[in-house]
Amino acid sequence: MKLSFSTLGCPEYDVDQVIQIARRCGYDGVEIRMLRGEAALHTLEEFEPTQIEATRKKFSSCGLEVVCISTGLRYTALEPEEIKGQQELTKRNVDIAAGLGARYIRVFGGPLPEDQDREETLKRIREGLAYAARVGESKGVQVLLETHDSFSTSKQICELLGDAGIDNLGVLWDILHPYRHGETFAETFSALGHWIRHVHVKDSASFSDEGFDLTLVGEGVLPIGEAVGLLRSGGYRGYLSLEWEKAWHPEIEDAEVAFPRYIEVMKELLGR
Repeated sequence: MKLSFSTLGCPEYDVDQVIQIARRCGYDGVEIRMLRGEAALHTLEEFEPTQIEATRKKFSSCGLEVVCISTGLRYTALEPEEIKGQQELTKRNVDIAAGLGARYIRVFGGPLPEDQDREETLKRIREGLAYAARVGESKGVQVLLETHDSFSTSKQICELLGDAGIDNLGVLWDILHPYRHGETFAETFSALGHWIRHVHVKDSASFSDEGFDLTLVGEGVLPIGEAVGLLRSGGYRGYLSLEWEKAWHPEIEDAEVAFPRYIEVMKELLGR
C-alpha cells in the first residue's frame, strides 16, 4: 500500500509547495482537492488545457502520482438546469483527472434533501453516478463514491448501488464515517471490500453520528491498524490517503505538523 495526502490539508498551497512537502515527507502520491484556496479546480490556470501537461510533468518528474481529483460533486438535484450544470462540471473534472494521469475522481451521494421524495432522489443519484461513470470510462478515469453524508455506511451504499449495475464505479472508504455511524471496520470491509479503490484516513479524539473531533493520526481513538490489517488481508494495493481537513477546520495543526506525523504512524503500521 502507498501513502498520499489530500490537499484539503494544505488548502493555500500552490503546486510547487504541494510537491515540496510531499517529497520532503516521503509521500508516494497526492490527491487534489484544493489549490491556492480554490476548490473549484476547473477555474485554475494550472488545469487549463494549455497548461495541464506542464502541471502533470511537475508531479511526474518528482516521482509523485496524482492519485485522485477529489471533487465536491453531488447528484441530488432534480431540476434540469442543475442537472446540466452537474454534468458539465463532471466532464471538466474528468478532463482534469485524465490530463494529470489520475486514476480516479471522487464524488458524493450527498445529504438527501428533506424536501424531495426519497425514492426519486435516489433514482436521480444513480443516474448521475451512471453518467459520471460513462464520462470517466471514456477518458480512463474511474468514479469513486465516498462513504459520506447520507451514504456513510455500507448498508446505505449497498442500498444505492446494490442492483444499479453501474460499470466503472468504485468506493472511496473514508474509515471514520461508517465507524462513527456504528459500523465496525470488519462490517464495512466485508460489504464494500470488492468496491474499494481508495481510502481516506483520519483520526478523532471523540465522535458520534452527529460529528467528530479531529486529531493528529495516531493520537485519537480510531483503531486505524485494524483497518489497515483488513485492507492488507483483502489484497488492497492502493493508497491510504490522509484527509486532514484544515480547509474546513482552520484551528487544527498545519500541514507541516500533520503530514510528517502521518508518514511516521503509517510506516510503523505498514511495517516499513
